[in-house]
Amino acid sequence: MLTISGTGCALMDYLHADIRLDSEAFLRYRARRGGDGGLEPGKLVFVEDLERFAGEPFSRILEALRGGQEPDRANLGGPSIVSLIHAAQMLEGHQAQVQFFGARGVDASSDAIMHIVSRTPLEVSGYLAFAGHTPFTQVFSDPTYDHGHGERTFVNERGVADLFAPGHLPERFFDAEIVAFGGTALVPQIHDNLDLLCRRAHQGGSIVVVNTAYDFQSEVRRTAADRALAGSYEENGARWPLGARDGAYRHIDVLVADREEALKLSGADNVGAALAFFRSRGTSAAIVTDGARDIHFYSDGRLFAPQEEKILPVSAEVRRALGSPSRPKGDTTGCGDNFVGGLLASLALQLEAGQKRGAFDIIDACSMAIVSGGFSCFYLGGTYLEEMSGEKRRKIETLYGLYLQQLSAGS
Repeated sequence: MLTISGTGCALMDYLHADIRLDSEAFLRYRARRGGDGGLEPGKLVFVEDLERFAGEPFSRILEALRGGQEPDRANLGGPSIVSLIHAAQMLEGHQAQVQFFGARGVDASSDAIMHIVSRTPLEVSGYLAFAGHTPFTQVFSDPTYDHGHGERTFVNERGVADLFAPGHLPERFFDAEIVAFGGTALVPQIHDNLDLLCRRAHQGGSIVVVNTAYDFQSEVRRTAADRALAGSYEENGARWPLGARDGAYRHIDVLVADREEALKLSGADNVGAALAFFRSRGTSAAIVTDGARDIHFYSDGRLFAPQEEKILPVSAEVRRALGSPSRPKGDTTGCGDNFVGGLLASLALQLEAGQKRGAFDIIDACSMAIVSGGFSCFYLGGTYLEEMSGEKRRKIETLYGLYLQQLSAGS
């Protein structure tokens, strides 16, 4: 049986679906400069930093932002667990197991998460309970932002994620064909040891996939260094490290980051230069997303067949649906996470078909990722709960077929 193991961020998302990011309340708590602890569209801040910035308890800030309204939805979120659930849903019926390892608290949020997980094919015996509270994120979503493409702002409380360490990953975590690390900036002890963990998985023969999350702690340090020193981020050492020692890159087969994260990680000022940085550090393939805009990627030929920097568009069918009068009531909360889940599913299906290193198809992997991320705009939150097995896969496969037609027509 083919196995995908994953660890990283898993939390409860409390989604506020119609919070204007230009409202008086939001602007009151908006950052004056990057990394100062205030809210920023598309970015994440920790509760303790926002409280320090505002001089108010988070309960009061939350009340002001949501205007007395309860969250529109509570859902399972997190760059690791959401991507793994999507991969598991896409692979159900195949000889594949997708398993998550992480930390949850002993509280009502943990109970709610486990109830959600029970309705998915994800294996979670490694999802450990710790005394304390479950990580959560308050997600403020504005569907009108960026000319109707939408944007979110995140306020995160790590909770017991701070307790989860490499020692909690058993041997069976590494005994997998694919090992995925997702949003580890929100799980500090895993993030700090990312180089060692990626090296162990890679040397064991696993395909290593890393998808990043907004690293607020590194952004605080980067901003301070940027103010103190002249020159580029790379010159003054103010770019984000990928973990404590920044040595993970050469052990990564596929790195996925959004544009903001890619520029901060590389110290570059454009996506092409960011991809060149990742390649120079030894990452076999990197994919940079940019919301509702084109994705950029390359492959050096060690996992996927060689591919110089290339651009692929988003799904025209998804764009059409979102622009129609009958637009589905959804948001962009799970786009990046489900994008990665589609990538993982494609890698697994190519492995199942007998594909070998150096010959994997990066266009197929990106295509499945693009429609997976796009489909998540059709519902609220990151995790899609199926009414019946195979429901989501069939919908994704329809979008995938239309997307291949789009690429064929474009060529």
